[in-house]
Amino acid sequence: MLVNALCAAALFLGGWQSTAPGADEVLARENQRISYLVERNYDRLAELLSPTLTYTHSSGVLDSREKLLGDLRSGQLIYRGLKHRDVQVRFVTPDVAILNGVSDIESSVGGQPQTTLLRFTIVYVKKGGVWLMEAWHAARRPAG
Repeated sequence: MLVNALCAAALFLGGWQSTAPGADEVLARENQRISYLVERNYDRLAELLSPTLTYTHSSGVLDSREKLLGDLRSGQLIYRGLKHRDVQVRFVTPDVAILNGVSDIESSVGGQPQTTLLRFTIVYVKKGGVWLMEAWHAARRPAG
C-alpha cells in the first residue's frame, strides 16, 4: 500500500505553484487529501474535511460531507487517479485559502469507469489551527 501511495503521489505532485507565503502547508494538505482519496482511506480523508463541507461535482450535483463520504464508503464513487496541475493558491485571509487549477480524474460512478477533465476551485479554512477542505467546485473542461 505504501509503495502504491508513493507512486500515486509522484503522479500528482507536478504543476503546483506555491508563490504565496504559507501555500506549501495548504498544498501539502491537498496532496494528503488526494492520497487518502485514491488509497480509499476514507477515515483519514474524513479528518481533512470540514463538517460544513460542500462538494459540487462537475455534473452539478451538490453533496454534503456525509453524502460524499457515504458514496465513497459504499463504492458508489471510486477515485482511481487524480492529477492536479497549474495549481495556484491565494489567501483571502490568513485562515482562508483558495486553490484553482485543472485536474484529470479517473473514477467510477455506479460501477461505470469515467475519465473526467476538470477545472476546479477548492477552499481550505484553518479551524483550530488545522487546514480543512471547506468547498470543492468543479466544471468539466474540453479535452486538449
